[in-house]
Parts: sequence; C-alpha cells; structure tokens
Amino acid sequence: MRLTRDVILTLTVLGLVACTPAEEETVVRVDDVAVVAETAAAEIAWRKEDVLEAFADAAATGHPILLYWGAEWCPPCHRLRAGLFMDPEFVARTQDFVPVYLDGDTEGAQRWGEHFAIAGYPTIILLRPDGTEMTRLSGSEDPDEIDNALRAAQENRAGAAELFARAKEAPASLDAEDWTLIASYGWEVDISGLFADDEKAPLLRSLAAAAPDAALQRRFMLLALADDIARDAPLPAEASQQEIRALLSAVFANTAEVKRSRWPLMYDGAALIERAGGTADERKTLEDALVAALDQLYTDESLPIVDRVLLVKADIGIHQLNMGEGAAPPALLEKVRARAAWADSVAKTPQERQSAIYYAAGLLQDAGDAEGAERLLTAELERSATPYYYMPSLAEIAEARGDNQQAIDWLKQGYETSSGLATRVQWGVLYASGVLRLTPDDKAGVESAVDRIIEELGNPDSYHQRTRDRLTGLAMELEEWSQAQAGTEEVLERLRTHMHEVCAPAQSEEDARAACLSWLATQA
Repeated sequence: MRLTRDVILTLTVLGLVACTPAEEETVVRVDDVAVVAETAAAEIAWRKEDVLEAFADAAATGHPILLYWGAEWCPPCHRLRAGLFMDPEFVARTQDFVPVYLDGDTEGAQRWGEHFAIAGYPTIILLRPDGTEMTRLSGSEDPDEIDNALRAAQENRAGAAELFARAKEAPASLDAEDWTLIASYGWEVDISGLFADDEKAPLLRSLAAAAPDAALQRRFMLLALADDIARDAPLPAEASQQEIRALLSAVFANTAEVKRSRWPLMYDGAALIERAGGTADERKTLEDALVAALDQLYTDESLPIVDRVLLVKADIGIHQLNMGEGAAPPALLEKVRARAAWADSVAKTPQERQSAIYYAAGLLQDAGDAEGAERLLTAELERSATPYYYMPSLAEIAEARGDNQQAIDWLKQGYETSSGLATRVQWGVLYASGVLRLTPDDKAGVESAVDRIIEELGNPDSYHQRTRDRLTGLAMELEEWSQAQAGTEEVLERLRTHMHEVCAPAQSEEDARAACLSWLATQA
C-alpha cells in the first residue's frame, strides 16, 4: 500500500523542516548521564498522532516507520504496554524506526485507520518511508515474533505485496528474513485487500509446502486450518483428516510450537480437533494432548498474565463441542475459577489488570459461572481507569438472566461515562442496539438514543473506519426494527435529517460526506 499523491506532496513540503521528538529537558550531573540514558532507552520514543510528521522524518533519515494503532480501553493493547513495549531490547530496536502511536480516539485517527486498512486494536504496521507496507502484525502475536519481525524488516525492505508475490511464484527465492516476515504476518488484522478471503487458505497451504523447516510448515498449516474455521469451510475428507491428526499430534508434542501457536490453539483448538475427524478414541487422545500441552504452558512464567489465564479457553471449547453450551462439569468449572482467581491476584498494574480481568470474567461466563463473572467485573469498576469498558459485559450478563432494564441501564451508563471520539460512538451504538433489541416498542427511547450518537459525529472527519462500520450496522438494525414495528417511518425520517445536518458538514472527504447522506437511505 502506498500513500496518496496529496500525502506524498505534503510529506515533500514537510521534509524541508527538521523534525525532533518532543522531549522534556533534564539537567543532570556528568556522573548521572549513564543513568539518564538508560532511563530514556527504557521507553519507546513514540510520535503521537502526527503521521505526516513521522513520514517526513522517515524520509529524511531513511528509517522505516513502526505504526502502532491502539486505544486506552483495549485489553490486548495493555498487554503490549505491560510487556513488549517495556522490554529494553525491544525499545532499543525501535530506535532504528520512526515509532508512531495512533490512539483511535484522537482527532483524525479513524481517517488514518481507514487509509491503512486497519481492522482492529491493536495492530502494528511496518512501512517504508514512501508508505509501502512491509508487513502488519497482530498485537496478540507472541512478543518474540513481533521483535523478530522488526529485526527482519531492518534487513529486508521488501513490500508485503512484493514478498507474497514471490512466495506464490518463486518460494525458493525467499531468504530467512523473508520467511520471518511471512510467518509473523497478521492475517487476522488484514483488510488491506492484499488477499481475497478465499485466497488466504490456499496461499497458506502453498507456503506450508515450500517452508524450509518442519515447524514452519506446521505453523502455516495451522493458520490455513484456522482460516478454514473462520470461513466455516466444509469438513475435509478422511484422507485430509488423517493428515490433520498427524499435524496436531506433532504440534501438541512440541512445547515451542505450542507456545508459538497458542492463540489459534486456545481459540480454535476444539474446532481443529473436530476437523481432524477420526474415531472417538482418536479424538479423545488429541483432546487430552492439547489440554496437557496448554496446562504445561500455563507454568511458563515468561508469558503475559492474560495469555496464561486464556489457556483454559481450549478446555471450555472442547466441553462445548462435545456437550453443548451448558455449564461446565465441576472439575472444569473449578479449574476456570482457579485460573480467574489467580489472574485477579497476580495482575497488579493497571495495564496487567485491563488485559486480564475482562478475559478472566469471560472465561467464567463461558464456563457457566455468570455470578462469578459479574462479581469480578463489578469489583473492577472501582479500580479501572476505563470502567465503561466492562459495562457491556455486565449488561450481557443481566440480559442473559432476563433483567432487561438492568442491561439497558449498564449500556446507558457505559455510553455516558465513555470518553474519546470513536469510543463514544462505539459505546453509543451498543446502547442504542440494546434499546432496539430489549425495548423495541419504545420508539421515543430508540430515537433519543440514536440522536445522541449522531451528535457525536459533528467532529471533523469523524465518519471513518470503525465509526462508519458501527453506524452502518446500526442502520441495518434500525431498518429491521422499522419493518417489524408499525409507525416508525417518521422516526427514521427525523434520524436521517439529523444525520444530514450533523455528520455530512463535518466531513472533508467526499466519500465520507456521501456515506453520511446515504445513511438509512434504503428506508427513504
């Protein structure tokens, strides 16, 4: 992906001006210099928000850009902040890049998120000074993998499109750095159009066939199978199932591979075993091997807290696959409770707690302990800097037990206490969606909730990326609601008019203005 012509021209102008990071000066004695230097190196010198200035600096220095896209409330973002972003070796490596932090709630951030085709928080993109994307990484990736990708990007400045074209046409031409970049690529955060949805799995299988070592071959095959699961592809034939059983057996027996692929194993482990087919005994053997491998990984103290607590998710997935969505059996429920209690006790910093408590509560809820999840989340409201983040989960628990009014109250409180340009829209849509779903007869309540969201769109260039996606989804819900409820046409007409008055004038780009004007157009 390259920058547009207008942005390149702007960078050319900015390149005439020297750019230096904004830093506070500190007066120190000569013998303190080493201490100050060590302290400075312990933090990444992020350029915040000003992407154009960062590209100008990259053009002047020749350094590639490390673009980090995150948000204050995002648990995986806090996982990075609590771990990788504090690692001295990683911080030192970023000195050979121009590091840019884009908070999704800052003015113009969603416009940049749309420009770089970013799917979600957190995403890391490595770019050449001319804007060509070298690779993108999921923030949930193993910290060592992210660090290795940065090292490889320093050695190899090939663009992602060029690299994958070579992987398709001449895989033997790839060197070690090429394979490192490809292996760590953030497939799940890629909406750049580099691959069509139905191209990913075949490409991953071809990479598995060409990879230079067996572990990397298995890595690509796991990713291909995870993509099959995400697309709900048909179960494979028996011959392929035998190959999958052999693949999973080999991975489960290798601690290093389990660690590297822990995220697909945690989230898709049960579905992977389902795709492996086989007899009941063969499936049970794979299930036991996966659980044993992840239990062993739980003892690895080098892993982030959130990773360790989430390892039990595979146990829950296996139970749900075999027994349905009911409460977990006593032994598994006790295991989940013990892991959640452990996370609650060892997560001390705000970053650790933000990244661990939400997932611990989710595990309790999945295992059938909604009351335990509710207690954990409610207690965290007083400790968290972003308590609104937990309120939709509390609303979900209330709705599941039939307390619709409590659910709406939590959603409303979450919206009203949220902060940030994009976040307020996101939480507002959650609130409006809840009103639509739980009190569909309350036409005035629906209109009031949606009107408040529209008011949030008066900020400049507000109708981009995540915000536009969420308003598009809300429009679909409103249209379905209108079809099911009599006498709603005037409500939708007033909402359309309000959108035209507030959203369209705030947009500087024609496509964003047009999107505001076309909102709810099918009901016009």
